[in-house]
Amino acid sequence: MLKKLLTIEGHKTLFYPTFRTIVVIHALLFLLVAIVAGNISLNIEGIRVDKVFQFPHVWNTLAWIASWFNLLLGVLAILLVSNEFQYKTFKKHIIDGLSRNEILLSKLIVFALLAAYTMLLVFISGLLFGIIKSSSFSVNDFIQGLPYLPVLFIQSLGYMLLGMLMAFIFKNSAFSIVAFLLYFFPVEPILRAFLPNGVAAFMPAKTIANLTPMPNFLGISLSDAIQMSSSSSGFEVMGLSSHSVPLLTTTLIAAGYCLLFAFAAKLIVTNKNF
Repeated sequence: MLKKLLTIEGHKTLFYPTFRTIVVIHALLFLLVAIVAGNISLNIEGIRVDKVFQFPHVWNTLAWIASWFNLLLGVLAILLVSNEFQYKTFKKHIIDGLSRNEILLSKLIVFALLAAYTMLLVFISGLLFGIIKSSSFSVNDFIQGLPYLPVLFIQSLGYMLLGMLMAFIFKNSAFSIVAFLLYFFPVEPILRAFLPNGVAAFMPAKTIANLTPMPNFLGISLSDAIQMSSSSSGFEVMGLSSHSVPLLTTTLIAAGYCLLFAFAAKLIVTNKNF
């Protein structure tokens, strides 16, 4: 069944010019920003900014940069789903024998592969930057920040699943994109302003965005290693924190939101008349 779904989605997605354009733009923008930032060389009284592109900090730095372009992936997810309504391919798939669950599963597979592409892009870039920029190499330094990659995977998937949900709700690509962007700003920020801090900190957009915190540029520049306490948890040991909420907690909540978005989409697909 998976092979059949991959074949169907592959034909629709890979031969869709807008898909190829957005993926290329996404990769080029990420690489351009990473290369420009990586070649900024400042050395002020021994403080070297380029340390953020050395192992182990490079994984945090590039995951943070990649997160800037996740909105593009969310918009792409909207286009991939809304096109199915525009060209009535969902209805055709049902007539051809696909179940509604298989229709949804095929989209989830595509978005998971796109999230994996983002993770792979950061991994390859981080490997090259780390090798070029690091003055020395150790296995510990190499693997220390690697958990940022699966965290980035969940973040990218979260953006796309929220975009998918918007597309299933509104069906129209323009309405869905506007609603998607407005939710991130100003809708959720306004809602958070009226909620208690303990609740506002766990709203979907804030939680997903906080998965890739900005690197501690000054701290990294002043020290070759992140200071760790022996009692810290695995994520805290790597300096992975999202404001006052530990990143492990944020990651689990974000994964829960991904499941929630997928479940909400399933309810819509099950009951919507295509």
